[in-house]
Amino acid sequence: MLGSMRTLLIVFCLMLVACSSSPTVRAERDAVSESVRDPRTAGGESGFAWQTIGTSMRGAPIQAAEFGSGPTRVLIVGGIHGDEDEAIEAVEALRRHLVVFPPPARVLLVRDVNPDGSAAGTRGNSRGVDLNRNWPARSFRADGVHGPAPLSEVESRVLHAQIEQFAPNVMIVLHSARGGPFVNFDGPAGGLAERFAEAARATDARWRVQAEMGYATPGSLGSYIGIDRGLPILTIEFARGHEASLAKLALIDGVTATLEHAATSGR
Repeated sequence: MLGSMRTLLIVFCLMLVACSSSPTVRAERDAVSESVRDPRTAGGESGFAWQTIGTSMRGAPIQAAEFGSGPTRVLIVGGIHGDEDEAIEAVEALRRHLVVFPPPARVLLVRDVNPDGSAAGTRGNSRGVDLNRNWPARSFRADGVHGPAPLSEVESRVLHAQIEQFAPNVMIVLHSARGGPFVNFDGPAGGLAERFAEAARATDARWRVQAEMGYATPGSLGSYIGIDRGLPILTIEFARGHEASLAKLALIDGVTATLEHAATSGR
């Protein structure tokens, strides 16, 4: 009888371990533990809440939050194309994570550069301009989609001002693609891309590094920051329709690994 009870107890414990290791349960567990691990979360995270850094063409707030300390500065852009909303929930999960676990670097997290496009579900802003092609890169081409001139759009200028003021050593920009999830990069960011993908694969084996997008990106943020200015920049491409729980875990794990590598290596 005692042996049977011992066997049942072992089986029950194994079931608990298996359940707690699943991505969905892990995400729910982490969300609950966040609320009790740090007293700042119970008070609305007032010290780390989203702050308005500018407004869109239609007056919607463009928001950011800052975390951590140290000589390394990392700027993360949560969204720039309004029809790529796979990262929206993941960005909020990342903000909560950074509240509880201060990063080993200064981090500026910009929630969404294109709130008008996100509200309408369109790639461009309210003027139809692709904000990821509106940068003063040498490859910029003026037209209706890229804008009449670099930084012609108010949203681009808001982010550009943050880049100039914050002076990041590394940038991370979130997107989604039908061929995702993968990490693309510009500038000297190959090592950082490998760190992100390796960490993200812990919960989603699909993540990989893809050095080339396979098409031209004139006037892109990656071209401007990585190629023209020589700074490492990662383009994180979630899969279209990415499962929210997996996206959250991949972003938190990938960003954590990237920040640790950047802080220890100086970039």
